[in-house]
Amino acid sequence: METVEERLERLEFYNMLTIESVDLTSYPFFRLVMEKKLTETEVNDIIQLCDELEKIFFMQKEAGFVHYTHLLIHFAGMLTPKLSPRETILALLNQEKFVSLMEKLYELSLRYE
Repeated sequence: METVEERLERLEFYNMLTIESVDLTSYPFFRLVMEKKLTETEVNDIIQLCDELEKIFFMQKEAGFVHYTHLLIHFAGMLTPKLSPRETILALLNQEKFVSLMEKLYELSLRYE
């Protein structure tokens, strides 16, 4: 009989094979999630963070703000340590999630290399 640990190892191996064999170029954020082994909670936290920052971004943009460095700092500070901010920004942008926000965050991230 297979133990829980053996089953888990097998499933992790299958997941790795799936990641390597399936063309996930259209889903770079999902690929990043799988490669970095994020939990569902961590992914939900990222989506919630982006939702909140996007609302702030649009409100501030409408109010005439021109500086958004604080949004990049907030994003980087709240992101799980398993991910780098720029890699995550690019993955979300390329998967067309939170496009306006991610374009601005990417632009800012280039300034602070």
